[in-house]
Amino acid sequence: MIETGDVHHPNDITFKYLYTVMPEKLKNYFKLPGKFVRNFPTNIIIGDGMEREMDWLILVRSDDDDIGELLINIEFQSSYVTQEKIRTMADYADYSRTYYNRPVLTVVVVTDGYEKSVKEYSRTPSDILKPIFIHMGEDEIIERLNNLEKKISNQEQLTDDEALDIALLPMFAPKDNAMSITERITRLFSVDKSLNGAFRNNIAFALSIMIRKYFDCTAKGKELLKLIEPEINKSKLRDVIDFEVDFIRKSYEHELSEKDELIADKDAVIADNEAIIADKDAVIADMDAVIADRNKEIRLLKAKLAEKGIH
Repeated sequence: MIETGDVHHPNDITFKYLYTVMPEKLKNYFKLPGKFVRNFPTNIIIGDGMEREMDWLILVRSDDDDIGELLINIEFQSSYVTQEKIRTMADYADYSRTYYNRPVLTVVVVTDGYEKSVKEYSRTPSDILKPIFIHMGEDEIIERLNNLEKKISNQEQLTDDEALDIALLPMFAPKDNAMSITERITRLFSVDKSLNGAFRNNIAFALSIMIRKYFDCTAKGKELLKLIEPEINKSKLRDVIDFEVDFIRKSYEHELSEKDELIADKDAVIADNEAIIADKDAVIADMDAVIADRNKEIRLLKAKLAEKGIH
């Protein structure tokens, strides 16, 4: 999912790209249950009438024959899950369950902030959402990285999960080690001979997003991108760029829409306050008129008293 104030976070672009081009491989990587059938639409209208978008919704055929087909809503979090966010996930589950008439499993992939995350949401004692949380500790990341190094050094064939580690371990890496882990993985990938074709190019593109995330346009970043340039050049670069630009554009539109709503709410409050002020001004004007009439009466009385010699 998207961090506050960062609606086009590189993590979101990477996940969106991967579940678009290789949804079944990504589903298996996260050890999600069932057999992948297809991606489902993510745009929904929830209780407040607002349009929202889930990160990823897939249909799987459950391993349990009694369940049959099952929907899995996967939310990607680059920061910890707040009470508001988990309430929104519950809305997603309610909508998907009702609209598609299938059971729903909620899964949260959190790259940072697992410990601080709100783990469940309860509307009533019988209606409790307890998502499955997927995260990686530093020990697991290093273990997977060492495994990659061993297999690539020995020129062994990488599995699909190991190939996805190349793209995703930099994302899960602790902030203080993210740059070194990304560099190490990039150099390993550049000498790997087991991956080829579109799969290799897709992994290279996902890795390139992480390189740009951590190194930006620095000399080191350019050096690392140069190592995987052949794969990037072989990929559908134009489609990739269009994909990223479109995703960023939609993210900005979403952010602007939310800001427009805030401005509209503030304008409404200002209009209400102006109406209140106008009403008060009208009351004050009426009071001024009454006071003016009283002052006029007082002056007339004083004049009459003066005529009678009374001061």
